[in-house]
Amino acid sequence: MTETVRCYNFSFIAKGAHVDAFAEALSEYCDALSHSELTNDPDTDWRVEGFAGEAIDKIAVETAVSLMASALGAETPDVEFGIYEPKDWVSDNLRSFKPISVGRFYVHGSHWQGDLPLSKIALQVDAGLAFGSGEHQTTKGCLAAIDWLAKYGPRRNALDMGCGSGILGMACAKTWHCPVMMADIDAPSVRVARENAKINKIGALVTALHSNGFSDARIRDAGYYDIVCANILARPLRKMAYELVNTLSEDGVVVLSGLLAHQEQFVLSAYRDVGLTLLNRFKVENWTTLVVG
Repeated sequence: MTETVRCYNFSFIAKGAHVDAFAEALSEYCDALSHSELTNDPDTDWRVEGFAGEAIDKIAVETAVSLMASALGAETPDVEFGIYEPKDWVSDNLRSFKPISVGRFYVHGSHWQGDLPLSKIALQVDAGLAFGSGEHQTTKGCLAAIDWLAKYGPRRNALDMGCGSGILGMACAKTWHCPVMMADIDAPSVRVARENAKINKIGALVTALHSNGFSDARIRDAGYYDIVCANILARPLRKMAYELVNTLSEDGVVVLSGLLAHQEQFVLSAYRDVGLTLLNRFKVENWTTLVVG
């Protein structure tokens, strides 16, 4: 039985031209952000939403929104706050979730009854209460990056930081048949990732831990990683640069995602400061995935 976990959120309406600026200003106050167009004109109204596993600091969010609106010369939006009770996100969207093909990977749900391409690495992913069914642009960018890295030799030890449903860690395990450490701040996500690894018959390769970043010593004690995947948000990626590089092997690479295109230099500069260089970038719509090493 799944434990009851609430999801806190805030939302407001903004002009399409201002959405990215608001998203950057608010990323530190939530675990995930989304924005969706309400009309066919991107310069009119969009909805911006933030989600968090813990109670949101309403005053901080309202202040950040007000300051950014002032900087943009825009009217300050009214921010609404709410609480979502647990919801099986994938089950609710099962009918619209079609298989996704990215490079060598073919991501599908358990409901898919069609043939699986023999030339692809199949990943069955049912996200449940965890974020990550492969549909988001950042996940596609990460899978493209892993596919690119697979052309340049084996990897021996992998880490999926902020694993969600475990899709990126599973892609590493199935590509290189190496041990994979998975970690997430959200306990239900860890359970979902662990179950997905078993479903994909790679449970023996995967260790999934409930951890706030690198706080669990077992992540650091598992040896140096030669590939780390971190699909989170721009500010957390920047903050964890020093801790992350200290777990990296001499020839290790890092796949960084969860950042909008205009946040690339903001994140990249932190990893350059700890001695890494840009190896490649993958853009999917207005999202960017960076490979550094």
